[in-house]
Amino acid sequence: MAADLHPVRIGSVQIPNNLALAPMAGTTDRVYRALCRRFGAGLTVTELVSARGLIFDRKMNRNWRYLAIDPDYPFESIQLFGSDPVDFTRAIERIAAHPILSSSRLIDLNMGCPVKKVVMTGAGCALMRQPDRAEQIIRAAVEAAHSVGKSVTVKFRSGWDEMSINAPDFARMCEAAGASAITIHARTRNQMYGGRADWSVISDVRRAVKIPVYGNGDVVDQTSALRMLRETGVDGLMIGRAAQGRPWLFSEIIQSLGGVPMMVAPDIDARMQIIKEHWHGLCDLLGEQKAMLEMRRHLSHYFQGASCASRLRQLAVAVQTEQDLLNVLEEWRVCQGKYCGNS
Repeated sequence: MAADLHPVRIGSVQIPNNLALAPMAGTTDRVYRALCRRFGAGLTVTELVSARGLIFDRKMNRNWRYLAIDPDYPFESIQLFGSDPVDFTRAIERIAAHPILSSSRLIDLNMGCPVKKVVMTGAGCALMRQPDRAEQIIRAAVEAAHSVGKSVTVKFRSGWDEMSINAPDFARMCEAAGASAITIHARTRNQMYGGRADWSVISDVRRAVKIPVYGNGDVVDQTSALRMLRETGVDGLMIGRAAQGRPWLFSEIIQSLGGVPMMVAPDIDARMQIIKEHWHGLCDLLGEQKAMLEMRRHLSHYFQGASCASRLRQLAVAVQTEQDLLNVLEEWRVCQGKYCGNS
């Protein structure tokens, strides 16, 4: 029903709907975020960026590919990770002083990344084991962000492991520290990205706070989207891996929730055109050589579920030039025609 699809206010920012694209390293580059917005994602978030790394990247050479945002779209959030409150203060000051990054009105704090190289530095999900440290970071970030007209959100997990589910208490701390919204990924750090997401934790978090809550974990289609909204009472959905190679998933969910879809699920020709647009956008952002390396990863997602997907992935990892890419796409068309009876 249309009531399931609604705007979300985060601080002073009114997000047009309650569907968000999760930040995913290696996936949610500026080009892919734009594709997802075209299909209806209301809120998009950059790939995670080190707060300390941002401070010392004077010319933005190392981090620009992750930080690049669309200055004309006000609902893009910049995600930072780290373990030192001072780093977040200084990183937000740098963002506010940048001619393009300053257009973002939202700063997201990553306190849920489970990857070893992140948690070993005391960042990401490691902060769920140090809530006092996490609170210091949030308060520092909120103070810096509010001084330049921005709001802070926090993304975290159910807990470190099954024996330490502390998400509701962590959520209350985030709210008390000044966060304007939170996202709860209903898996523990030990689960990484496997196993089932425990939506009961999302329900507990929703009841624990008054600020907007986005639920994340196992929303893979229209049915699961509606179920999460109604079973947990969350304000919004943050969709991650299910949207890899399927930016049109947002349109499908909008349709199922009773809204007007931005676009219908595309046929093979339309999907090929989307991939070409993605490729050209990456070339503009990264240059052709680096864009091709990134595109190989994206192709494996676009080909998921396709007939002869295994062969297509083998071809994708060998792509070297734009013509190679076009050849693989044509192979995809032929393959789909054989199995689906399309001409």
